[in-house]
Amino acid sequence: MVYSFSNKGGRTSNQDFLFSKSINSNCNLYMVVDGMGGYEFGDIASKLVAENIYTYLSTVKEINEKEIQKAVNKSNLVIKQKSQDFDAKIGATLAGIIVVDNLAYFFWVGDVKIIFIRNKEIFFESHSHTLINQMIENGNVITNLDRYKHIVTRSISGKIKDGIIECYSSNLLKEDLVVIYSDGVSDILDSYQINHVFKSTDSVLGGVNKVETLCRTNAKDNFSMTVIHI
Repeated sequence: MVYSFSNKGGRTSNQDFLFSKSINSNCNLYMVVDGMGGYEFGDIASKLVAENIYTYLSTVKEINEKEIQKAVNKSNLVIKQKSQDFDAKIGATLAGIIVVDNLAYFFWVGDVKIIFIRNKEIFFESHSHTLINQMIENGNVITNLDRYKHIVTRSISGKIKDGIIECYSSNLLKEDLVVIYSDGVSDILDSYQINHVFKSTDSVLGGVNKVETLCRTNAKDNFSMTVIHI
């Protein structure tokens, strides 16, 4: 079962794009793509990225990390061309999951998040490609969190070297939850708070609705989430 929501939040338009589609009879692709803030045509960029990743993956015989990277590279080239057409900087960040039978491939570039919940606990969490995370890894002292937290170090914005994905794979079990969400959600709730919502709610749909309500009340940015309940 798949649940999702997407809203413009405090922005004038929604530049997030949700994608959910079957690649073949036993393979499904789910993505949350976030048109980059500060760039132009974010809504176009996010849709182009999603559609081109899907188009490429629909042609491959076997899904693996190498082919997922090639799909992202293809979308990067499309963004480069469109950026030239528009004479403007455009780009997107994303996270997604490809489910092949009972095997899942998680992949992400930028600050769209994935949490994988099993037995009501966080089994895996993606590590966002942001300047603040890079500074923490380098041991820097951070005195102005707001200044750095939305600066991404990887994105799909026309440069292949900036669009290197991270990938994680796992078998899936019944009742597993995979939660994919844009930074408009993570501005409001961290991963442990999101997990707590699902733990303390009677149903997955109830948890999704509660997260959406909290975001509607507090979000200043576009906010989007897709939840895959195995």
